[in-house]
Amino acid sequence: MPDLLLPTHRRYRTSPWGKARYSGFIFIMSFLLVFLSACSNPLGDITPAATSTGERLQRPTETPLDPLQRAEAKISQIMAGMSLDQKLGQLIVVEYLGNDYQGSGLQDMVTQQHVGGIIYQEINNNFNAPDNTVNGLAAFSRQVQQDAKIPLLIGTDQEGGQVNRLEVFHGPLPSAANMAGTGNLEYAFNQGAQVAKWMVQLGINSDLAPVVDVHTVDPPILQDRMFGSTPQTVATYAGTFLEGLQKNGVAGCLKHFPGLGALTSDPHVGLPTINRSLSELEKIDLAPYKLMIGKEHPAMIMDTDVRMPAIDPNLPAELSPKAINGILRGDLGYNGVVITDGLYMRGVSDYWTLSQAAVLAIIAGNDLIEGPYTVSQVAKVVSALKQALQDGKLTQARIDQSVKRILLMKLEYGIIK
Repeated sequence: MPDLLLPTHRRYRTSPWGKARYSGFIFIMSFLLVFLSACSNPLGDITPAATSTGERLQRPTETPLDPLQRAEAKISQIMAGMSLDQKLGQLIVVEYLGNDYQGSGLQDMVTQQHVGGIIYQEINNNFNAPDNTVNGLAAFSRQVQQDAKIPLLIGTDQEGGQVNRLEVFHGPLPSAANMAGTGNLEYAFNQGAQVAKWMVQLGINSDLAPVVDVHTVDPPILQDRMFGSTPQTVATYAGTFLEGLQKNGVAGCLKHFPGLGALTSDPHVGLPTINRSLSELEKIDLAPYKLMIGKEHPAMIMDTDVRMPAIDPNLPAELSPKAINGILRGDLGYNGVVITDGLYMRGVSDYWTLSQAAVLAIIAGNDLIEGPYTVSQVAKVVSALKQALQDGKLTQARIDQSVKRILLMKLEYGIIK
């Protein structure tokens, strides 16, 4: 470091005194260099050394991020690169007719409209040959995932019993009532685990099950789809089935919030009303959710088109801020993904268009809109959401809130790697 030595215009004699003076100066300068060097470096760059108390100086370290923080950081990075169309697309789960990937419009829904998920339905002829074999449907699932910029939620309703969408692949399965009727929790868990393993083979990563409605009216509209007639029985067996699903890599979904166990009419053909007091709802219909949300951590909850005047006298639950933001998110503390029932069902479609219902659903607190099945319908829903943003009925922050929940769930279940 020659610039820190004596200036070149300074001269010293070579006498003994001069040598001593020069040596003394060098000593002083060397001391100052060491001192200044130590003072100029941050503590973290000093090699640990003994202190006056005998302790050693430790290099400070950054606090490592916990798993949730790491996940949120990854999702924030993904969202930073998303357009508005891509974000709005994530809120939409579509069905499609037939099994022609291009001809059905599904390819455009995935590649051009950026939908967040699809639902397989046998009634829609999605399992026609060659997609009626495990290898055939698995290949179809791989194709749509390869085309998606953000991996898709691919789901179906696989409850067992009369709602056994995958029967063509694996044959009949026990219903919820059958599972609970065994009195064997291990049996219910194994059913959930087996269903999950089969779904993974087919490229399906989410199951719109189990049903947690409480059987309180005879004859029940839902028949054997319910696990029992008390909230505790329902929560116990549905929770065990859910655990079997989710521990084996498939996102589960409790349904049908706030509860359809007292139905006397079919919500597919009209808007049913359940005239229970709020106290009765809390003791019966809402009780399984209260028991399960904190314990079982369901990936999703599906709400539905039922009117409960004690909660909201005007709107069906799936379009009601009082039901979703108020009861489900507020009172019950659920912050996971909320998905609507099919918005084409008569309980909604008799009163609102699909686009109107979609906007109301997001305002109410839903994250996923289930129902569109054509390119045109998806386009109308996206247009309606953009108009709601422009009119101030929705905000960008509200959209981002749902997108974040959806992407975090996809990351948790390995859909996003």
